[in-house]
Amino acid sequence: MRTPSGNPFILWALAAGLAGAAACSRGQAAPGAGDPAPAPAVVVTRAASGVVESAIEVSGSLAPETRVAVHAKLPSTLDAVLVRLGDRVRAGDVLARLDRREIDAQADAAAAAVNVARASLDAAEAGLANARQDAERARNLYDRGAMAKQRADAAVTALRVSEAQRDLARANVAQAEAAHRRALEVQRDATLRAPVAGVVVERNVDPGNLVGPGNSKPVVALADLRVLKLEAGVSELDAGRLRVGARAAVTLPARPGETFTGVVSAIAPEVDPRNRHFRIEIRVDNGAGGLLGGMYATARIVVERSDGLVVPAAAVFTHDGRPAVYRVSGDTVTAVPVATGLSDGSRTAVVSGLAEGDVLVADARRDIADGARVRPVTEG
Repeated sequence: MRTPSGNPFILWALAAGLAGAAACSRGQAAPGAGDPAPAPAVVVTRAASGVVESAIEVSGSLAPETRVAVHAKLPSTLDAVLVRLGDRVRAGDVLARLDRREIDAQADAAAAAVNVARASLDAAEAGLANARQDAERARNLYDRGAMAKQRADAAVTALRVSEAQRDLARANVAQAEAAHRRALEVQRDATLRAPVAGVVVERNVDPGNLVGPGNSKPVVALADLRVLKLEAGVSELDAGRLRVGARAAVTLPARPGETFTGVVSAIAPEVDPRNRHFRIEIRVDNGAGGLLGGMYATARIVVERSDGLVVPAAAVFTHDGRPAVYRVSGDTVTAVPVATGLSDGSRTAVVSGLAEGDVLVADARRDIADGARVRPVTEG
């Protein structure tokens, strides 16, 4: 009996089957082995008209532009306090009164002294008038030889004495009137009035307490809250970019969603040697009364502005030593040189090299070859 391996027909069939399997294997290669690699996806954006601003931000606490401490000028007992904390007052309104009994008595005595001095002046002027008449008669009699020279000289001397008495009486009147004016000033000082319009922000003393120049705390303190000021420090570089009159947008954590208008009102002419900062003041209008002294605030001051085409700052890169962007036409990327302007860190103004609506690669930090094919994906 013969084994199957010795049969020529079987050997031929096996060889044919192996050849067919090899041919079949060559006809079923891995899918896509001859296809090009897919284009990478890139996020794109469009050049659009917009505004780029360079701004300085400062922070600090708001303070009243005008704050006045009202002290008693006289050592006396406080008789009444007519205002409370938070009351609004006008300039000239009465805030408090001192005990005026002794002060009024002194003013009355000064007025009486003026009357006495004026009466003395009247008497002196009357005596002077008589002395003038006597001196005139004596001169006439002496000229006619009817009076001795000694008596005529005595009349002239009496006239001079009367004139001196009149002058002394006038001085006494002036002195008494000055004392009376001072007494009236003291009398007025016994009434504490508001020197400015504002709000009562302090009330430190109650009636019955002794007050006077030696007290460190004022009887009341007033603040004009119609205008507040934000004081802050800026660097030397920022101080050189600021100008008095520049507008500032002021925001406060205590008033979310609201923006108040401020104006740079002052820039210190010299640097603070302790921190190398220049002090600035920003006036904030508080006519509506929504702001309070002591509130924390942030002011944004625009120092430079550029209008025109705006692109993301990340879309700009350096190509051959010049600013450039990747412009996408269809599915092809081209490096395009551009001239850039102001940048705020997130957006950059493009002065030339692009047209509005041009499609760009949003982030040029990605390694893309000039002329490469990409698959554009709209950002967002």
